[in-house]
Amino acid sequence: MKIKRIISSFMAIVILCCSLVSGVNVQAKTDEWPKGPSKSSFVSGSAIVVEVSTGTVLYGKNIHEKRYPASITKILTALLAAENSLPSDTVKFSKEAAYGISSGDSTVYSEPGEKMSMEQCLYAIMLESANEVCLAAAEHVSGSVKNFVNLMNKRVKKLGLKDTHFNNPNGLPDPNHYTTAYDMAMIGRAALKNSVFRKVCNTPRYTCAKTNKHKTKRIWLNHHEAINPDEYPQYGYKYCIGGKTGFTNAAGNTLVTFAEKDGMQLVCVVMKSTSQKHGEPNQYTDTIKLLNYCFGKYKKYNVGEVDSKINQDLFNNYGSFFNSSNSPVRFEDESSVVLPNNVKLSKAKQKIVYNKNVKIKNGKNIIGKVTYTYAGKTVGSSNIIYDSTKKTHLDEASRKVVNKEIKAIEKTNANPSIFRKIFTGIRDGISGGIYNLISFIFDNPVLSVVILLVIIVLVMFIIFAFTGKSIVASRSRKRHGGYQSKRGRKNHAKKVRQNKRDSAKKNVRRNHSKHYEKKSATSNKNKNSGRKSASYSRKRKNTRESFGKNFFDF
Repeated sequence: MKIKRIISSFMAIVILCCSLVSGVNVQAKTDEWPKGPSKSSFVSGSAIVVEVSTGTVLYGKNIHEKRYPASITKILTALLAAENSLPSDTVKFSKEAAYGISSGDSTVYSEPGEKMSMEQCLYAIMLESANEVCLAAAEHVSGSVKNFVNLMNKRVKKLGLKDTHFNNPNGLPDPNHYTTAYDMAMIGRAALKNSVFRKVCNTPRYTCAKTNKHKTKRIWLNHHEAINPDEYPQYGYKYCIGGKTGFTNAAGNTLVTFAEKDGMQLVCVVMKSTSQKHGEPNQYTDTIKLLNYCFGKYKKYNVGEVDSKINQDLFNNYGSFFNSSNSPVRFEDESSVVLPNNVKLSKAKQKIVYNKNVKIKNGKNIIGKVTYTYAGKTVGSSNIIYDSTKKTHLDEASRKVVNKEIKAIEKTNANPSIFRKIFTGIRDGISGGIYNLISFIFDNPVLSVVILLVIIVLVMFIIFAFTGKSIVASRSRKRHGGYQSKRGRKNHAKKVRQNKRDSAKKNVRRNHSKHYEKKSATSNKNKNSGRKSASYSRKRKNTRESFGKNFFDF
């Protein structure tokens, strides 16, 4: 019986281990980035969705293929105008700006010498897509359109974009004016961080006040149907917070859309698409499908300093002097991570790199960068800032102690001995391995249950090993005693009753032992007494009564 139980326990462990292996394989398969809808399901030649705060690409189709952008170029034009001027600045239209457009171009019919505020110009650019206003704003910011175009390309390089080159501020077709869906998404991401731009691009309609050339007010409508669905109500999108349309024969329909839901902001770019005027599918159906997919598939996590390791060394070495509330080390901006809905934040790997030879100046200093990755994809990053103006509670005596410890540690770290290197490597390896093992166990509930069951089985096995013989022996005695079955219990009860009666008779005989002496003395006279006594002795040989009689006769 004991062997059967051990075999059963062993088989249960084997089955659970097999389940664990299959579970690990399933987990490994889930540690992949979602593929998303098939590329053929979209009519647009290029499409992309990017999370704004992290820059994570959530979906892409031909995202690095160079294309004409058309009027979505004006996103960068409006951003540079907002960054390099005040909304109250007066923009005066030159003759070159007012007449520097072709027939059929988008316009608000500005005239030479007309004066508009930069705020009015921004609304004309983003809502009515006015080409002549782009030229006037470029001249106001940089002195000439050519200089402004150079500013545009410098900003593109600053953003790290390599597949974009602009040749005008309004997006008219030009062989040297091109971009990609990815680059355009990065430009839109940068633009959405500007408060003036956000306000302008999210306005459905704007009333322009009188100017020196226009004596009546003008109402400008946003052409983006997701924001202002007057002509096509079915394309209104309640999560839309801005965007820009574009169209030329060479570029086809282009569309940039900003949307926000549950604290997560997305920018969607589609290029070389069809128009809503020609039915469905079109640039709006593609955009809405992409945004709905990404909002439903992904989740944004805000990572605070408590969950990061950027202050780990500082707190470990000087915990009595610093704490998280007064540390001069922090993230530059909001630190966020975007992951699929079914993936925990702990699955994202954090990598911290500190810059070498940083010269600390007064104010904010970038001393490193933290990056989060999942499934081989960057899902979040942020600069690490050291703020020299941050005040702490250290007094002069404490600062001296801290400075002394810091210098000692820096000296040791600068020239560590071979034994220290070996010890540090072993320590970090063991601690890292234990930490990773514990994290892996707690992140896998199935494995936790299996380990618990294994521990229980081992404990039972140890108990059986020390007490198994006594348990088996006691059980065997019970089986021999006959009370494993109903008939056996009856026989046992019957035997107990018989033993009680025999015991009572035996007690009587023991109390009258002289009776046996008299009986044995007279029995010699009987001729058959010897034969009867022998028969009686044989029949009662192994009973308690015969034992008692023989004992007293003896």
